[in-house]
Amino acid sequence: MNYILIDAGNSCLKITLIDCLDDTSIVYNTLDYTNLQDNLLDEFHDIVPSQVIVCNVSDPVNFNIISDVVYKIWHINPYLVQVEQDKYNLSTRYTNPRVLGSDRWVAMIAARDEFKKTLCVIDCGTAVTIDVVTDNGMHIGGLITPGLKTARQSLGLTANNLPLVENNDENNNNESSFLAINTQDAILGGTLYQLSAYIDRIISEIKQEFGEATECIITGGDADKIQALSYHHLHHRETLVLEGLRIVARDVFDKERI
Repeated sequence: MNYILIDAGNSCLKITLIDCLDDTSIVYNTLDYTNLQDNLLDEFHDIVPSQVIVCNVSDPVNFNIISDVVYKIWHINPYLVQVEQDKYNLSTRYTNPRVLGSDRWVAMIAARDEFKKTLCVIDCGTAVTIDVVTDNGMHIGGLITPGLKTARQSLGLTANNLPLVENNDENNNNESSFLAINTQDAILGGTLYQLSAYIDRIISEIKQEFGEATECIITGGDADKIQALSYHHLHHRETLVLEGLRIVARDVFDKERI
């Protein structure tokens, strides 16, 4: 049996096809939301899945497009992940679990499945989220702040004399110092160091409250940049959300086969 897992994030779609829901090796393709329907038809043209599961934090219209394409090709209604108060050995103190992002939820499920101890889960994407899970599986809350691309775009759009810069991998071009000698590089470096310092400070606070043994797991498109600057040890898990989707799919679709 084949299963399609879809992580529909704010900036792009990550899609993987796996043969077995116990398989932890995940390879994915990335699609953007431009011409989404055509892109999905191209992506799916030679695939025949048994089930499709989606974690969607993008515009609900995108899930509708995904659903229409999936049903058109295979007559399957994709399963949309919803956050629950207590499931998969994870509980949340969120007063309304349905407003907790499903990507944060499945990322915590995957992190807890791997480490089974007090966790700090960091996702560095369009937004940066930081969540804490205790060793008994209680999600006690988290924080959200703008990601690198969002912060850089905000400066370019709201400050009259600052340019709109590209969100590339270089923080500045001055080899002799981390201090930039042009405005674009100053924005690239400043936003990167700001976000890195923020994450390091939050991790320090978390470790002070919950113990130095707290494991920190980082994911998202900018995770490697943050990991490179962090004073703390961070476990980089590129496919953390998809791994969480796999765990949820194993529970949902196994039950359907009974």
